[in-house]
Amino acid sequence: MIAAGSLEYAYVRMQARLARRPGEAAWAAIEEARALPALLEAARGTGLERLVRALGTDPDLHDADRAAREAWTQVVAEARAWMPPRWSPAVAWCDATSTGGGAYPTLLPSLSLPAWRRLWPEGARDPELAELARLFATHRARFRDAAPHEALALRRGFEARLLAFFRRHAVRAGAAFAWLSLAALDLERFRGEVARRLAFPGARMAT
Repeated sequence: MIAAGSLEYAYVRMQARLARRPGEAAWAAIEEARALPALLEAARGTGLERLVRALGTDPDLHDADRAAREAWTQVVAEARAWMPPRWSPAVAWCDATSTGGGAYPTLLPSLSLPAWRRLWPEGARDPELAELARLFATHRARFRDAAPHEALALRRGFEARLLAFFRRHAVRAGAAFAWLSLAALDLERFRGEVARRLAFPGARMAT
């Protein structure tokens, strides 16, 4: 039996969570939904379920953001429980809400920031961590300079690279942060869909 609080345990749990990520069919159903109830129903049974539960009844735009941040805090708390204790500060930093960074438009601050690297455990020089930081830095630079019509393709490409990174660096600390990044992107994407339905009731709007 794999003990909790180890990289092996964290990787197994994160693999199980990845299996519940919404696939293309689920995202298509979400994007096709005109009304909020249909959108929420399409997300049930996927990794977005915790955000659905946090929304409550008759949500508004503020509720959509609050629910996404609440769901994200739960994701980070799970990761902290799964990971070795020495990684707890670096994992906890990923929750912008609890680290005083609630003004971030994204749920996960960029892992290219020096503040994250300063929280690595003493002696941690895993090369994949630096690789992940470079991946974030490259994405930020491309996204900042992209035209509006290029944003979707850049985001999907970033997701694909994160998923490949997770699989390539199995049972390494970097894989855990790649998984957190994918979870944040999914929650942000769904938050955007919810917000669009609340702002434009009855409209069919794909991301």
